[in-house]
Amino acid sequence: MNLSMPIDAVTMLLMTQAIALVAALVLAAEWRLAKVRSLAWWSAGFATIVVGSGMSVLRTADSFLLYVWLANGLLVVAHLLFAKGAAAFAGRRLPGIWLGVLLVWVALLGTDPASDRTALFGLVNSALVAILSLKAASLLLSLRRTSEVRDAVRLGHIFLGHGIFYLAKSGLIFMPGLFVSLVGFKGLLIKASLYEGILVEVSLALLMLAAVRHRRERQITALAERDSLTGAYNRRAFEAKAAAGMALARRAGQPVALLLCDVDHFKAVNDGFGHATGDRLLSALAGILTDCVPADALVARLGGDEFAVLLFGLPPENLPALGRRICHRFAQSGAGVAGASLQVSTSIGAAASITGTEELPHLFDRADRALYDAKRKGRDRMSVESGVDLSVATPPLRLAKVARRA
Repeated sequence: MNLSMPIDAVTMLLMTQAIALVAALVLAAEWRLAKVRSLAWWSAGFATIVVGSGMSVLRTADSFLLYVWLANGLLVVAHLLFAKGAAAFAGRRLPGIWLGVLLVWVALLGTDPASDRTALFGLVNSALVAILSLKAASLLLSLRRTSEVRDAVRLGHIFLGHGIFYLAKSGLIFMPGLFVSLVGFKGLLIKASLYEGILVEVSLALLMLAAVRHRRERQITALAERDSLTGAYNRRAFEAKAAAGMALARRAGQPVALLLCDVDHFKAVNDGFGHATGDRLLSALAGILTDCVPADALVARLGGDEFAVLLFGLPPENLPALGRRICHRFAQSGAGVAGASLQVSTSIGAAASITGTEELPHLFDRADRALYDAKRKGRDRMSVESGVDLSVATPPLRLAKVARRA
């Protein structure tokens, strides 16, 4: 499209206003359902653009203060609200010092009314919008270092491009013919801004909505996959992820190992110390298992006090050291849960498939036999289905039967 051709600025502003109105209403409706703070900030930003665009349509040479200074100032406010929304989405807070951008805009009221202030206002407006857009971009793009949703990063790229456009605009304002008048919408830069504004509005609104919805879907999926008490995977999620992981291990010829473990004398813990103490022990065991195994391992609570751990690529000869580390750490956790009066231990059954070709049900059967073997030999140890006993270095701990006081 040739931007040097005459353009109906009023029509473009009305389109901007209509798009912003729809975006504000849709984001506000989504906020009422999801109660996500970023949606409220973003909706308020688009609502501010609705007001500012409407005022810009009415601007004349005699209404510079109201329809130029205030209308363009609302564009700065809108981007401040967008940055606040980006901060909320990223789990951050936008420091109060960023409100200083509004003070910079207010300071323009002190300029000489008799002078031509169009270029100065355009320069400051573009610079402030660029700074706020780049700040929003940096907040959203920081989510690349996490397992965040792709749409949030794409949203950050839109803000980045928008900020670079306004940064370039601020540097070109004083070039002849590029920026002529805010009142008459004259100049190539002003015309380009109108087009860019519509494209960015649509992109921002769609990606804002998509980012929040995608995050909410991920949270719902995570809740459906996780045990509510321990945060470990539940049985259904474990079986689904285990099937996929074992298929990859089988193709790569990697070893796979399954650990089954539970809390020794768990019923006595619940009876002697209460179910709340038992729950804390289960959470402690889940945390220890997660800390001790590689990041790609699957840790699941199968039910009651029974846990499963599926390990990929771990050589079978490393299982003894892993078992000792888990048993030792869990034995130390009792004092942190209910004081020195509670001594706890865990028993572990392990089964390994060196080439990863063994099916999961068969591994479960072997690991279950190994767990029974560990119980039979005194608990507080790991046994491998082959019959080799891999006891921990410390002597077995027994549950201290302490009567609870009323």
